[in-house]
Amino acid sequence: MEIDEWAIGQRIAQYRQRRGLTQDELAGLVGISLSMMKKIEAGTRPVTRFAQLVLFAQVLRVSDLRDLTGVPMPLMPDGRRGHPSAEAVRTAVLERGHGVEPVGMERLRRLAGRAWSTWQEPSTFRYDAVGQYLTEVISLAQAQVNASAGEERREALALASSVYQLARTWTKRVGEYDLSWVVADRAVAYALDADDPDLAGAASWNLAMILSAQGKTEQARSVVRKAMEQLVPLLSDDSAPARLAVFGGLHLLGATEAAREDDAGDAWGLLDRAAAIAARVGETNYHRMVFGPTNVALHRISTAIELGRTREALDLIERTDARNAASVERCLTFHIDAARCFARRDNPVAAVHMMGRVLRDSPDELRYNPIARETLRQLSVRSTAAIRPDLEPLLEAASLTP
Repeated sequence: MEIDEWAIGQRIAQYRQRRGLTQDELAGLVGISLSMMKKIEAGTRPVTRFAQLVLFAQVLRVSDLRDLTGVPMPLMPDGRRGHPSAEAVRTAVLERGHGVEPVGMERLRRLAGRAWSTWQEPSTFRYDAVGQYLTEVISLAQAQVNASAGEERREALALASSVYQLARTWTKRVGEYDLSWVVADRAVAYALDADDPDLAGAASWNLAMILSAQGKTEQARSVVRKAMEQLVPLLSDDSAPARLAVFGGLHLLGATEAAREDDAGDAWGLLDRAAAIAARVGETNYHRMVFGPTNVALHRISTAIELGRTREALDLIERTDARNAASVERCLTFHIDAARCFARRDNPVAAVHMMGRVLRDSPDELRYNPIARETLRQLSVRSTAAIRPDLEPLLEAASLTP
């Protein structure tokens, strides 16, 4: 059975009325504008984000997502809700490096760099490899902070902040939102202790990312605004590219969050300002944030999708080459976004082609990304003889075969 995205709004309205909530009250509880709430229930704006769907279910006291979607929606294959390495990573975070012998800053930098590179490059076992790296590098980074003093401690804090930022993105992607919140908060605290304003901006970006994933759009926008305000006094005509890139990256996330609150004017304004910054700094990967003209173009697409402008998003997709993105994660998001748009426009051949690129670059994404999995379910329902040979390997990789 296929999800009818427009019928979700009708079901939300029914459950809202059963709970005795007004549209304004429900909008406040899930962190969206009243205008967007009305559009969702009217069917003129679909609920396109899985995290937002979960938030609606929680607020409306719906225990099974099928009550809103009309179809079963397990988060992970075989009923699992996370990655096999998640508990080991959680243990490393909670133990805070106690009883671990430091290995020195040079080796720690190599390990952290290797872990980040593995996450940002195409790999068949990307999720597994980074999960294993994190169990080691988190303990070692924390142990180095515990054992250091003075300038070396500031260096250790900065490196540990970067490690926790990687932990944030990995834990978010495997569905460990509570742990992702912990490591994101720790990344910000360590960046502030290291007295590094650029790193603090990057850490705040990470914190806003997990707030966004949990459907807390208003809080995410607040974190982004404050981080930008703290950087503004430090900017000048000769500002270092790294600082400008962080500032630009915050603009991109701000645009995404504005779109999720149906604030199109602010979203496009932030994107335009980000584009001007990107033109100055070019393609960058400072603090592993990935910022530049390509990422701005990719965010224009995701913003159009968030605003419900599928046709506009497809026009942008047709004109965008994602190969210059410094991280495979952004490319994967682009391919999944494109597949969703093509599927909505009844072009399953193009949708399967885009999902095939995800399989090529990171098969694990099909197992752990709920949006990718739901897109594959929809394509499976529409399967024809023409696309079935290319679709079946995708369904197998996502553990969606019967």
